[in-house]
Amino acid sequence: MDLDKMPQSPDRVPMPTVGLGSIEPLSAGALARRRALFKGIGKGGAVLAASVPIQTLAGQQLLTAGGLHVCSVSGMHSGVHSANTSTVYCGGKSPGWWGQSQIVSGKLCPKRTWPTLPNSWTYDTKCATVFTRRTLTGNPTLFQVMSSPTYASYDEFHWICAWLNALSNTGIFPYNGQQVLEFYNTNNADALTFFKTYLEQL
Repeated sequence: MDLDKMPQSPDRVPMPTVGLGSIEPLSAGALARRRALFKGIGKGGAVLAASVPIQTLAGQQLLTAGGLHVCSVSGMHSGVHSANTSTVYCGGKSPGWWGQSQIVSGKLCPKRTWPTLPNSWTYDTKCATVFTRRTLTGNPTLFQVMSSPTYASYDEFHWICAWLNALSNTGIFPYNGQQVLEFYNTNNADALTFFKTYLEQL
């Protein structure tokens, strides 16, 4: 029988390679989620499952700094054995970058320009308004969390950093702002580890 003429299974479609040899085929549903994810990057698109890997960006392979892992929450658990000249490395600013401060008209404010935040929020918005699990004491603002050593050991310090990186698209950040909030709201420990370990680079 001619295998090329055999009908394709409705729920399995072949997936192209991305420079590392053949990859297991994904289901039609998984491919649809991947397409939606690419469409949503930087546009506040729909929140998707954390396990959807981002393996290409503008036709190039996207890896963590050093090229050891695919740049996604799921990709950090598996190594990459080779890279090529078209490889792009993901990353973002560090909490220390976003937390730099200055005094303007007698008020403490960010020294670095923050991206435009959704819902008319500003750096002065209470952290618990955005990061609603409310694990911090004292009801600090977003900027107070980023600029005060008091909060450097709290998870929100890194979640806010990831969110700002996603909103500003500083460097190449693999998730959009809404997706970062969804990771936070579902208490996704893998996402937090990924952001802290691989994306706080600059």
